Amino acid sequence: MRTRTNEGQQRRPAKDWERIAAALTSAGSEAYLAALVDLAGSLVSHDRVTVTRYIAGRRPEFITHRNFSDELAQRYLEVYYPFDPFHTYWSRTQKSGIVPLSRFSNAELKRGRYIAEFLAQSVIRDEVGILLDDGPKATLGVFLERAAKSFSVHDIARLETAFPALEALHAVHRKASERPRRMKASSRAGHPSAPRIAPATDGLWPELTQREHEVVTLVLAGHASRDIAKRLGISPGTVRNHRLSIYGKLDITSEREVFLAYLDRIAAR
Repeated sequence: MRTRTNEGQQRRPAKDWERIAAALTSAGSEAYLAALVDLAGSLVSHDRVTVTRYIAGRRPEFITHRNFSDELAQRYLEVYYPFDPFHTYWSRTQKSGIVPLSRFSNAELKRGRYIAEFLAQSVIRDEVGILLDDGPKATLGVFLERAAKSFSVHDIARLETAFPALEALHAVHRKASERPRRMKASSRAGHPSAPRIAPATDGLWPELTQREHEVVTLVLAGHASRDIAKRLGISPGTVRNHRLSIYGKLDITSEREVFLAYLDRIAAR
């Protein structure tokens, strides 16, 4: 007889797939940030999330938050960011990665204003930053925060294991975000781009044909077979045959596995 625990363990991968798919299909859109926070936040339990963009030589940008205070966010920008150890660390190293608050846990920091004042006012006991490369001299920081207990070694290890996939996902988003800006700039310059499909999967799966690259790119963008057929000027049956050929070549059996295979290939780069 299947136990409830086993049922829960079997249901969880489906949820993970949904979050990965949501984040991938929202890349380049306004919905991406919420999907990224959902995905990162699903990795470890937390009470609050804050998202900040650090830019070298400039005051941080407080992008969004969950279960946090707008007033405290403003206070951070006006008073406390010079004492933020995460900001100091990134400004000095400009390194991406998983950065736990415990990395800075020394006597001087504990007496400093960031922990003694800002975190105390925010009712935050512990914090871990997911720092993602966000362009030249910039990083996007997704900060998971707890009010009652510290993040464990296991929690940090889980985030570090997932970081290459999160980093690859953000790179996909940045690339997708830049494409519309390039097209607008080209149009303003009098050189409008001709409509064509430029598969984001080029170079990832050399075993796929050009048409299969076009199909799998649209699958990753969240398009159904009927829409793919309309966009490519082929029949739904032909799209179905291309899907089956793609699954066979990639040694997978479902659309959900396409997303994981894509993240694996991006991360391996």
